[in-house]
Amino acid sequence: MNVMGKKQKKNDEESVGQIHVYSYKLLNEHVKFLHPKLKSLDKSIKQAMMPIPFEVYVSSMVFFSLIAGICGAVFALIVAQFINIQPASLSILLPVLAGFMLFGITFGILQVIPKIRVTNRSSKLVEEIPHFIGYMSTLATSGLTLEGIFKAIAKEETEEDIVKDARFIVRNIDILGMDLISAIKDLIHRTPTGPYSELLEGAVVTVQSGGDLKEYFNATAKVQLEEKKMLMQKTTESLGSVAEIYTILLIVFPLLAVIMLSIMGIMSPSLAGFDLITLMNILTFAVIPLSGVLMLVMMDTMVPKR
Repeated sequence: MNVMGKKQKKNDEESVGQIHVYSYKLLNEHVKFLHPKLKSLDKSIKQAMMPIPFEVYVSSMVFFSLIAGICGAVFALIVAQFINIQPASLSILLPVLAGFMLFGITFGILQVIPKIRVTNRSSKLVEEIPHFIGYMSTLATSGLTLEGIFKAIAKEETEEDIVKDARFIVRNIDILGMDLISAIKDLIHRTPTGPYSELLEGAVVTVQSGGDLKEYFNATAKVQLEEKKMLMQKTTESLGSVAEIYTILLIVFPLLAVIMLSIMGIMSPSLAGFDLITLMNILTFAVIPLSGVLMLVMMDTMVPKR
């Protein structure tokens, strides 16, 4: 486990990076007034399991935003030299406006990134729970304690989020000296609200009350598998609707369009100023392929990854 701790520490240092450390040393004292205003960002960083402290991330946000603002102002100043902007006062304001705009955009994007990662992590956890809850139930049935269950999951050679969380709990116990309950509660504090956090809270309550972990995981597994079954049924119904749209949009519509354009070509060689042959080429080589790509993207977002 010491090897695991050293590896985790190395990964954290690599993730933070020298540029973040530099921005923290340079700007931390000047941006502390932002910390109370960005409490939700602190929560998002923890729930996204980002290996960077809140204070360092805020300093990095301001640092990168300043760089973006300066680059935008310099670029706008260069453009203003080659373009005759009237009135002349506008050419002076343009670099300032461009700098502030890029500063704000960069700051906003960096502020949203942790929230996006929290959403992605929450979705992954929901997808992984039905697959891992059965494994946890089997381990509990074999007589393993809750700590032993997490240690067994932590040894899995995958990069799934539940495995990473198990390694986080094991690290808290073996490296930081926490007891099992404190380690799990620390993870709950860093987990988005949902079925996974409820699973962990239930496990903690079961252990503290002296309940049967086997029965708890078995009951939870039945609920999760039933919810997974219902989700798959809804997905199948949605895919059926998409299949109907696909048939109409990419099979029936192109045939009707080609027939209509062919008939119209007998009466007039153009439509609204466009050559009919050109319109048919656009339909064949642009509209239909792009529609097919959009349908594939839509189906990919609808189908669960597991």
